[in-house]
Amino acid sequence: MSKQPPKKPKQTSFKPAASPIPTPFTAAPPTLEPFLAQLDPSQVYLTHIDRHLPETKKQIFLIPVLLNGTIALLLLYRIYTALPTYWALLQTLLGYHSPATVDTVHTTRNDQLWILAKRTLMFLADFLAFRFVGVWPLTFFLEQPCNPVIWRWKLGGFLADEIVVRVSRNWGARDLMQGVKQGEENAFFKTRILPAIEREVLRTKTGYLMMNQSWDLDFQLMLDAHTLVKQGEVEMRGLEKMVLVFMEGTGWIAWQWESDYDVIEERRKKVVAFKEELTKAGKESLFWKWMDILESERDADGGFTAEAQNRVAERVQDAFAKEGIDFEELTRSVGGLEGLTVNKG
Repeated sequence: MSKQPPKKPKQTSFKPAASPIPTPFTAAPPTLEPFLAQLDPSQVYLTHIDRHLPETKKQIFLIPVLLNGTIALLLLYRIYTALPTYWALLQTLLGYHSPATVDTVHTTRNDQLWILAKRTLMFLADFLAFRFVGVWPLTFFLEQPCNPVIWRWKLGGFLADEIVVRVSRNWGARDLMQGVKQGEENAFFKTRILPAIEREVLRTKTGYLMMNQSWDLDFQLMLDAHTLVKQGEVEMRGLEKMVLVFMEGTGWIAWQWESDYDVIEERRKKVVAFKEELTKAGKESLFWKWMDILESERDADGGFTAEAQNRVAERVQDAFAKEGIDFEELTRSVGGLEGLTVNKG
């Protein structure tokens, strides 16, 4: 009986297991570990660098300072003027005679109803003012562990480069990372994250203006991030345009929504469009004048500081005005040139 040849093992094609991390996220870089240790795993975070001019940040921040300061003074004045009234009402409630005691003998029923209505309206107005409006100055000046005033004070004022950390409000990592659709397929990714990172939002708003119904600012985290950068534990560029979220079983994952290549390419396109607009107007020489001014300030001692940026703005606007060109209007037509006046390359 002939021996049967051994059967060949059945060929099996092995496909690499799909990554548990949903697109477009990847594992968070190890260089961010000191910063990630400060985060709440139940939340979603957005980080970027606010490079608006310090003077612009100062002007914008001054508005809530004045607004909340005025509200606080008005509420304190209301407390001062209302205390005698409430004290008299309390005395009456305890059975003592006071100016708030109603003479039921010499007043009519209509008089008594009118007094009751006025006092009820006073109680209601004071409650609404202190319950809803009073929260604004309270959180602005006194919220702990950190608030906008403490943040600015400890930050040292208004910096050229400021780390902004936004944290999800009324939603979180569970909403983004649980279920069949995760990452970019998730509804929260499309309706919460994408609108918050649009270029127009970052271009027109300073960090302080980015609070809304979906995002809050974590002022303590922003201070911690600057501290880590100063200590050399984290690089500031590592926090540029990042989405950070904790995924069960995987850990912290991240998405840098705009790479260095994207930034450089966008700048290149803006420069080309800027030059083309000047060429159409027969003012191509202004383009080279603009470049000369930028380079001269970049090469000056002290680097491209806020003062240097202001000098560039003044020199460029004067040069263009002499040729009858509105520099600000022209830059708006090509999408703005702010990043080009701050970063080399």
